[in-house]
Amino acid sequence: MGGTRSEKITRGVRIRVYPSGKRALEIQFQYLGTTCKEMLPHLNADRKGDQRYAINLKAEIESTIARQTFDYQAYFPDSPRAKRFSATADNVTIRTLIEEWLADIERTHPHSTFRCYRKSCRAHLLPQFGDIEARDLTPQRIRQWIRTRDCTLKSIRNDLTPLRAVLDQALNDDLIDINPLDKIKVSKLVNRNTASSNYTVSPFTAQEIDAILKVAQDYEPGIHNLLQFAFYTGLRTSELFGLQWRDIDWQQGEFTVQRAVVERKMKETKTPSSNRTVILLPQAMAALKRQKPLSFIGGNFVFIRPHKKGPYFDYEQLERPWKLILKRAGVNYRNPYQTRHTYASQLLSGGENPLFVAQQMGHKTTEMIMRNYGRWVEQGDNTQNHVFISGFGQGVEESHPIYHISAQAA
Repeated sequence: MGGTRSEKITRGVRIRVYPSGKRALEIQFQYLGTTCKEMLPHLNADRKGDQRYAINLKAEIESTIARQTFDYQAYFPDSPRAKRFSATADNVTIRTLIEEWLADIERTHPHSTFRCYRKSCRAHLLPQFGDIEARDLTPQRIRQWIRTRDCTLKSIRNDLTPLRAVLDQALNDDLIDINPLDKIKVSKLVNRNTASSNYTVSPFTAQEIDAILKVAQDYEPGIHNLLQFAFYTGLRTSELFGLQWRDIDWQQGEFTVQRAVVERKMKETKTPSSNRTVILLPQAMAALKRQKPLSFIGGNFVFIRPHKKGPYFDYEQLERPWKLILKRAGVNYRNPYQTRHTYASQLLSGGENPLFVAQQMGHKTTEMIMRNYGRWVEQGDNTQNHVFISGFGQGVEESHPIYHISAQAA
């Protein structure tokens, strides 16, 4: 389903089409060296008369800008930019800049990205810097705040991302003379005891996989199929939730990953390289064949919640049965994402080419593979780059009464 897209009507006037299907007119113009985009929510995007109105409004605005009589507040009283342009460069606050930036992000980025940025702004940036005028925000003030943070370096950098974007825009608009973040070395300020994340790669052993799947088989057929598919494909949990039957190529024995469910919304995959084709190991193919009678007819999504409650859209819906299954299997708890680590580590320790494994997992290079799974990589000369030689997932399952597969099921 992806993010927001647009349909051009004429230069500077277009229709914004949101993932929900909502359509809205937007005009774009240049004001004080800034590209301004404003929505016209009171208009019907598909009505010709309203489209002409938008075109005429843009022309009128550009005319008043040329005559230096344009009043942003009069045309767009509810716009965050109106507050900014009505303020002088001497008193515009960080809060005003952040609100404007968030309004742009909400329109142009996936909902999950917007939510993450908004969380950082509301939890940290606005309380700390919101009432400070842009010209008064100093490197010393930012350093002081960083020193008080008791979290990982990655978390601090994530929180600073919106602030950097806001200050870069303010610099481009001549509201400030320098970006104070350019004078800060964040890694030098973070407590070494908290700088690194305590998350560790802890893949499951072959024995643990067998124990988990045995319990899952008795627990619920659909969850058993999902977990087996997760172990033998290395998909992210969000990608498992977004997988649809039309993504499966039964003839070629592969499937495509092109969407994910994040924070209850369908979106594009994490990165362009995440949009990929994955080879189906026999164990993964077996899981699909068993799943087909459960969700194929009348449904789009491969994996659905028990009792036909529809597709997964929240991690908690898998987390609850996952905890119970691990407990019954006598396996130490690790989160479901460790199935992805298991896939990578098992293939690498079996001799697969690291670049091939990286591509199957949706990484552009082997950097992430070597950083997280270096100890599992064979040190010898790997000549295979697409043929599975590790033996992982290659075993043929014994027939089970509940999961009997007919020739037609494929």
